[in-house]
Amino acid sequence: MSTTVTISGNHAVLSSNFNPPIYLDDDKEYLIGLADFETFMTIPNIEEGCNKFHVADKIITIPVGSYELRDLEKYIKSEIDLKFRADKISLSIKGNLNTLKSHIKCTHPIDFTPEDSIGKLLGFEKKIIPAHKRTESDNVIHILRVNAICIDCNIAKGSFQNGKAVHVIHSFFPSVTPGYKIIESPLPILYFPVSVKTINNITVKVVDQDYNLINFRGETITVRLHLKRADNGS
Repeated sequence: MSTTVTISGNHAVLSSNFNPPIYLDDDKEYLIGLADFETFMTIPNIEEGCNKFHVADKIITIPVGSYELRDLEKYIKSEIDLKFRADKISLSIKGNLNTLKSHIKCTHPIDFTPEDSIGKLLGFEKKIIPAHKRTESDNVIHILRVNAICIDCNIAKGSFQNGKAVHVIHSFFPSVTPGYKIIESPLPILYFPVSVKTINNITVKVVDQDYNLINFRGETITVRLHLKRADNGS
């Protein structure tokens, strides 16, 4: 036996029910692996709840999206120009490629103490940055929140994460920039034992390195799985 199962959806949890079920031989072992994963690179590093830039008495709200540091600086500066029309404000947000920390300088105080601040993403602890002072971040920049895309399949077994048994059958980091198509086709396919003999449902979760569901902002996700008998070489 050798077959493929394709599941598509617009959420990080993809599920397919089988009626009739797929019956596997009781005396045989079966394996499953990821054949293809496709979607677009739309994972945001700025999300609701941590997308505010507090400067002077103003709050800049940054739209949910995928930003590099220079894009973030450009957007904040453009919003500052709109909100402070009568008062010219100078702002600089730069990254240091050697320390991987950020440096920020502004003609007005910046408040990184609120919970919804982007300060943590820029590497800053909760603090107020004084005006006119070039300040280095406390920590390295956390511009990338997702370090790995992990494909979890509910009927697979045999993988571990930090010593805990999980259902991850493949893990990777996309090589494309935001907005481009992700096509992940592992060669060779890494196979894992199937944990059931009757397949009524297959659920695939797309999670990050901390097992949090990844937000692809409604983009279509397509996963193709290869199911085969353990003694089947094809």
